[in-house]
Amino acid sequence: MKTNRILICAMVCALCMFTAHAADKAKGAPEAKAVDPYTEVQPATEKLDLEMYGRIRNEGFNHSHVMEFGSALMDGIGPRLTASPNAKHANEWTRDTLTKIGLANAHLEDWGEFGLGWQQLNTWARMVSPDTAVLILQATPWSPSTNGAVTGDVVFVQINDDKDFDKYKGKLEGKIVLYGPMRPVPPVDKALFNRLTDKELEEIATYEIRGDSGMSPEMQARMKAYMERARMIDKVAKFFAGEKVAAVIEPSRDGKDGGGSGGTFFDDNGATLGRTPYIAGTRVNVPVAVAAIESYGRLYRLTQANVPVKVEINIDTKFTGEHEHAYNTVAEIPGTDPNLKEQIVAVGGHLDSWIAGTGATDNGAGVIVAMEAMRI
Repeated sequence: MKTNRILICAMVCALCMFTAHAADKAKGAPEAKAVDPYTEVQPATEKLDLEMYGRIRNEGFNHSHVMEFGSALMDGIGPRLTASPNAKHANEWTRDTLTKIGLANAHLEDWGEFGLGWQQLNTWARMVSPDTAVLILQATPWSPSTNGAVTGDVVFVQINDDKDFDKYKGKLEGKIVLYGPMRPVPPVDKALFNRLTDKELEEIATYEIRGDSGMSPEMQARMKAYMERARMIDKVAKFFAGEKVAAVIEPSRDGKDGGGSGGTFFDDNGATLGRTPYIAGTRVNVPVAVAAIESYGRLYRLTQANVPVKVEINIDTKFTGEHEHAYNTVAEIPGTDPNLKEQIVAVGGHLDSWIAGTGATDNGAGVIVAMEAMRI
């Protein structure tokens, strides 16, 4: 889930639409010939309302509500996990705000049952020996609670195939399990974003589609490892639950060019211990948290040096229902141009997000830009 992509099919959209009301057809009037709008030819001379363009620019540049909308959605409401209380709050806020700024028929549309409603109330952890240290982490989505603070010995567990289970059987009860490989954390020594050169754009445009999968050997190896890991995760989740581990801590995932460092949660993947943790019948039955790679690395290195490590952890979460539904927010501006009465222009963005941040870039920014366009 760049995030767990189960959310691709669970998007909650803030969708605003321009629509036109068609007049009743006159009785007996000849049927108008259908015109395919995609075949219309651009006129040689357009009728441009330059005064209106000026008003639009002035409103956008000098009277913007973008930061007002952004603060209300990201700061005030925050993370919007699908079918969570915060997602419901965001649906209601977008509906009410779209009504306030003048759109018609603002309402919520139920797109069906999603699964478990869940929210994180509080999560914290600290190393208590061989030294004390604050650890940076968050509960993974749909993780159960530890039911208060628990303290346990830390152990690194590596399970790559079925025979590895035997190494840990009967040895994990009450333990804080580190699960997931440690990775290099290179310094950020170049710009995070770069504009593509003309040559790079040309290479992309002339990319040759091969007869095979089209993937590089490196990508094929990564996909093979991913598929193998997906095959194992349900078994691993059941094994940890059966062994009665106290909690599982996993590392923040790597990103392009070594991202996810400096205390940043690059990704909090709730499917690490289960492919469908949001469904009641396949829920995760052991508390799971994702740690910033620096915090994870310190614990990992100590275990590899055979130094006894203890961690106190409290994962405080709440399930709000097993059959929660999710919703789209929809509103419209009825059109008035009789020549465009059959056309619809739709803009929007997905309203849900992960839980370790406030969902600003994925995709709160898209939502508030759509709302601001409709306001203007």
